[in-house]
Amino acid sequence: MTAPGSWGDEHGDGEPLPTQAELDAQDMAELAANRGTADLTSLYPRRQSDPGPAPWALARGARYAWYLAAVSAAVCIGYGFATLGSTVERLRARLEPQMAEVTTIDAGASASSMASFWPPALLVGWVIAMGVTYPLLVAIGNHHSRNLRSIYAAVSVLVIMFVPLVTDLLFAYPAVPTAFRVCGWVSAAALVLSVLMTFSGAVGRWLPASTRIKPSRVWRE
Repeated sequence: MTAPGSWGDEHGDGEPLPTQAELDAQDMAELAANRGTADLTSLYPRRQSDPGPAPWALARGARYAWYLAAVSAAVCIGYGFATLGSTVERLRARLEPQMAEVTTIDAGASASSMASFWPPALLVGWVIAMGVTYPLLVAIGNHHSRNLRSIYAAVSVLVIMFVPLVTDLLFAYPAVPTAFRVCGWVSAAALVLSVLMTFSGAVGRWLPASTRIKPSRVWRE
């Protein structure tokens, strides 16, 4: 005779009684699942629901530096567009001797084509670049994001490398006041300062912990 609900009981109403082996297997599976969850939690900690106000370096300092960079860039960009015709002629005169060294092209036509394209393209590109960096800077604090800080730094580095090229091609001429070249370099330096402020110790402690997997930890485990 079998107990109601046990194996082989066709008319029993109870649930089958698990064996000790099945109970042990369930316990081991639960332990493995809990361990996996703990490992993931340690590698990818939850974001703080209320990290508190952003440090001064991020909320104010980095933005003030960005404002200085933007104002300096605006001075250069405004002068560049206001004197665009003269800028094109200066650049054409600068490029034509270099184009003349290439015997397979029409030096005058090539210099004129490049000089007509690059000044407005560089000025518009400068406007777009500065316009992209500011929302990224603001989003670092709004979204409490370490990844956005990395993106802001990467984009800003490209802009910082781009500014000296613009300054040299458009403003490095005797006819152009030196103040505009200085403004270009001030813009780049202020943007560097803004990026450095986002990497200050206070900002690093305020942002969530990095989720990078450390090779040393992987080897230990």
